[in-house]
Amino acid sequence: RQRSLTNHRKLSSLLLAGKTFVALGNPPACPGTIDIGGFGLAAVVPTGWKSPEGSPSVHAYGGSQVMPQINSRAYLASGCSSGSYNPADYLAFNLLGKTMRYTTDLSGSTCGCNAALSLTSMHYSTSPGECSDYYCDANRVCGQSCAEIDLQEANQFAWHSTLHTKNDHTGLGGGYGGGGQGWNGPRTWMAHQYGPYRDCIDTTMPFDVAVSFPADASCQLTSLQVVLSQTGRSCPLAMEIKGYHGMAELSEALRRGMTPTVSY
Repeated sequence: RQRSLTNHRKLSSLLLAGKTFVALGNPPACPGTIDIGGFGLAAVVPTGWKSPEGSPSVHAYGGSQVMPQINSRAYLASGCSSGSYNPADYLAFNLLGKTMRYTTDLSGSTCGCNAALSLTSMHYSTSPGECSDYYCDANRVCGQSCAEIDLQEANQFAWHSTLHTKNDHTGLGGGYGGGGQGWNGPRTWMAHQYGPYRDCIDTTMPFDVAVSFPADASCQLTSLQVVLSQTGRSCPLAMEIKGYHGMAELSEALRRGMTPTVSY
């Protein structure tokens, strides 16, 4: 059934992890804008302007693609002022009861890399934090904690999506791949379904992502639903994360609005 644009957010061709070199030096200028279906133009604001050594760059191409370099991070905002950060500029999308769609390209992201797209409550951050750009998340990467929804933490061999309240570092997630000494990553899918040249999602090629935030009659988030699909392949991969103890907190965070963040 067709739904109106007010029920969809589309980040057209959001290309993650295309290159893997580090470009240090002078603080980067504003990378540019991308056109988000159902919303309009959004500015890409990179971290690193307040850091003495700068930060790897993030590029915006053709008004539709975002490409971060390794060790970089950027935020979507209503505007960009080179060299300064204002949390009021960061977008605050209310995605509760809606679906966000985008295209990702992991062909340059190998084992051990993390091409990520997340939502955080940084529009309401009151402290610049250790990164001086008001970034916050559930793991206090910059010393500030806030609600976080990881839509994508991925490479050619793994995909994770995770819900986090502001103080829950681990969260509740699903997907495929990852692991190490003493722990195993999620196995929502199977090895023959996701990865380079696999049956359902061939990660050497771009593929589409739909992330839904269904709500009940009282406007409370009931789950996080993620569907990966690819042109020419007839077996989309789906997962649903539900039963999380922090749904009330995340429902309120989504109602207030959360900021899309790209990192690598």
